Amino acid sequence: MDVQKNSQAQQRAFVLSGGGARGYAHLGVMKAYEEYGVSPSAISATSAGSIAAAFMADGYTTDEVRQLFKEFKIGLSMQWKNWKAGFLSLKKLEQVLHQTLRHQTFESLEMPLYITATNFITGEQMIFSQGDIIPAVLAASSVPMLFPPVELGGVQYVDGGLSSNLPIEPLVGKYTDIIGVHVNPLTPYSKASGFLFNLERTLHLAIRESVMKNRLLCQEFIEPEGLGQFGMFDFGKFDDIYKSGLDYTREFLARKDA
Repeated sequence: MDVQKNSQAQQRAFVLSGGGARGYAHLGVMKAYEEYGVSPSAISATSAGSIAAAFMADGYTTDEVRQLFKEFKIGLSMQWKNWKAGFLSLKKLEQVLHQTLRHQTFESLEMPLYITATNFITGEQMIFSQGDIIPAVLAASSVPMLFPPVELGGVQYVDGGLSSNLPIEPLVGKYTDIIGVHVNPLTPYSKASGFLFNLERTLHLAIRESVMKNRLLCQEFIEPEGLGQFGMFDFGKFDDIYKSGLDYTREFLARKDA
């Protein structure tokens, strides 16, 4: 179901959450808004959301980003089954970003981009908006215990979702019409759930309160319910995750105009 485009194109600020493989849904959400006539004026993002955000701020369309993810199999090297010696690797992601980003510094972008990571020493949120984009994306995506911290300026950084998984902070006071996209719906608890499910649920519960507070600062909030059936390591389910974000947002926008 396609939603009708607005008669006049709009630009709005977006904030994109982390979520591992569920981050693919960001492309579906952004595609639906693109169909609706809304494009980003600025993006704040962390973890998986920062990967999609870097490409979109670089001038790629959602369709082009989707093709890049498929062509280069971004994420497949980060699957749980590839975990060896305690750490997964972001090397593949780093290589693809160097190969495909046309602008590799924040200052060269035509759109404001904010990438957030977490200071692994103090736990404080770090907002990157100057200098090299790629190290910031890698730092924002380094989930502790799975990926080694990324050192920048002598400081160890890890996944930005730990300090704010809906990092609206850089946008507050600068933009008044913000769309928040969170790809980690809280699914019903089951005693029969396995280790990975419980690991994810524990993480989501730990960070959910800050997400809900930041949600209140968004004028629109997108959290596709269907994403609960996917895990953060389901990188092989790109099309299904993308479609979940696309379909949910199309329906959301259709209801908005009803």
